[in-house]
Amino acid sequence: MNLNSDDIEIEEVLYRYFRKELSAREVTDVEAWVEVSPENQRVFDEAQLMFLDMKGLSYYKNLDIQDVDLSWEKFKKENNVRSIQEAPSSSFNLLRYAASIVLVIGAAIGIYYYQNRVEEITIASAEEVRELTLPDGSSISLNENASIKYREPFQNNERRVLLNGEAYFEVAKIEKRPFVVEVGDAEVRVLGTKFYIDRPETTSLSVQVEEGRVLISYNDLHQIVETGQTLTLDMEEDSLIETEDETGITSFWKTRRLVFRVTSIEDVVNIVNEAYGTSIQLQGSTEGCALTVTFDDESLENVLEIISSTLNYELVEDGASYILKGNDCQ
Repeated sequence: MNLNSDDIEIEEVLYRYFRKELSAREVTDVEAWVEVSPENQRVFDEAQLMFLDMKGLSYYKNLDIQDVDLSWEKFKKENNVRSIQEAPSSSFNLLRYAASIVLVIGAAIGIYYYQNRVEEITIASAEEVRELTLPDGSSISLNENASIKYREPFQNNERRVLLNGEAYFEVAKIEKRPFVVEVGDAEVRVLGTKFYIDRPETTSLSVQVEEGRVLISYNDLHQIVETGQTLTLDMEEDSLIETEDETGITSFWKTRRLVFRVTSIEDVVNIVNEAYGTSIQLQGSTEGCALTVTFDDESLENVLEIISSTLNYELVEDGASYILKGNDCQ
């Protein structure tokens, strides 16, 4: 090989050397050039490192490293690498072009790494509700002590997230790129909709759809949940049961709204205890006592005052808990 040939493709010289595609004479020419000076040796060593980096990078972009021409052409095409076909006239020129090989390959590898890096992101809500927006425009509200995990960018033509705890999703609609929420061994798959996921226990999962529809999948179970429906998955029994949430307790952490329609005082107290994380006890006879009221972003103190005054109950505060003393409502 004449290293001063006008038609030599400079960016491939060292690449083909490391690929062992040169003839014995061409290998001798390259090695003779390397021995000309320490600078040539340094360029050679750096180019070799770049080649090894690119070879490792081929895994991520499915470059066929066994097919030299195909892999090199694909590498150049996908990274806008232009061939350099100027004629070197001396060892100095070869050094200059060899250095350019290092720069071109290094820049291309940098582009590959930047464009194809995958970052695993975890976001937790700790002791407060947290709002976040994903790269696809979908918004998520995480209830207290919940967390979400996803890869950026999303992989495999789907938008997959891993949920631990309760969350409200408002998913941006993107055709042919489903949004998948992975909750343990169960999946909730959508294209674009608004829904709640509640996982009170590791063996159960509740999905309430506010808008659109979702598909719940668990083992061989697959069920579509429509707007206004709430479906509960029992993972121990492998069953899906449609439930009702007339009071709004499932979404209370997000809406701060509770609705009671002729609801027994026992049920009212149980739901308020769950919603506010408090301890309210009933004393006395409560037979026939029911409540019809809507609590919209009310404080616990206001809720208790409304209940006691509406039913003519006595409210007693006992440290961190409360007692409602009442009589029959017949």
